Amino acid sequence: MKKEEKKLDLQTSKESVKILISTQEYLISGRLYLPIPSVVENPTNENLLFYALNCGNKFIQLYDCIISAKENVEYQPEKVKCYNINLDIVHSCQILPKN
Repeated sequence: MKKEEKKLDLQTSKESVKILISTQEYLISGRLYLPIPSVVENPTNENLLFYALNCGNKFIQLYDCIISAKENVEYQPEKVKCYNINLDIVHSCQILPKN
């Protein structure tokens, strides 16, 4: 008898928000895919972001990131397609307006 493998449901929506994360050394902007609205009572973008950052996960994954050093102004900041951030180093996070 074969064991059935269960697929992990990531429970993320197709909606993303542009966010700016500040760490001690870097400013990181990128797209964060929000959890599905059914996991939050009042599913605004702010509440979904709060849930994503405070649901017990150690990392979040951002897409289409621009990473800039705070102390050294760079002519061309680093661009990364996908970036994992340890939430222990995040000082602040805010939603950026849509362009």
